Amino acid sequence: MAMAKPVLSTRVGDIPTILGDTGYLVEPSSPQQLAEAIQQVFQNLDAANHKGLQARELCVKYHSVDAMAAVLADVIADL
Repeated sequence: MAMAKPVLSTRVGDIPTILGDTGYLVEPSSPQQLAEAIQQVFQNLDAANHKGLQARELCVKYHSVDAMAAVLADVIADL
């Protein structure tokens, strides 16, 4: 996400929440879905690259050092 590249992952844990609509999600243990998603990425590179850029924006907004520092400052202020 931080590198603004398309992300393809499985729907496990918090990955769907973190990735949102900025990447490609497949069911675990589904080679067919994985293959289809890989094909989709390479057949639609412009859309895939756009998702990568969106993922980067999401990463900076919620997961950067500055974003985490703001969250930590709020937690400390509430103590």
